[in-house]
Amino acid sequence: MKDITGVEEIIYFVSDLSGARIWFSDLLGAEPVFEEAGYIAFRLGNTNLGIHPEDQKTSHGVSGQVAYWGVEDLEKAKNYFIEHGCTLFRGPIIGADGVKICQLTAPFGNAWGLVEKQPADIITK
Repeated sequence: MKDITGVEEIIYFVSDLSGARIWFSDLLGAEPVFEEAGYIAFRLGNTNLGIHPEDQKTSHGVSGQVAYWGVEDLEKAKNYFIEHGCTLFRGPIIGADGVKICQLTAPFGNAWGLVEKQPADIITK
């Protein structure tokens, strides 16, 4: 699909958001660039690394990381993935940082995260 522009964000689902914030800050040697109840983001190069509390859909652990692929039009991309055998897993929603996101499950079980961002949507606070 020509509209995919690259990985925008990786999300780690965690059982303890405040503990994870401390650990990630220490590990990365940086403070978050965005912080709100339920979502904290760090900037690593051109990619956001987000931490999010685990929930009934996504637990922490090896299966809890989701790469979000940047797309120009979320609705068009979502439909394209569905046409290719994926099923909608989460969203579409407007994330805590104001961008449009969704997750799809591929026929073989892997999650695909899609995010529609405009240049002004890059996380800063």
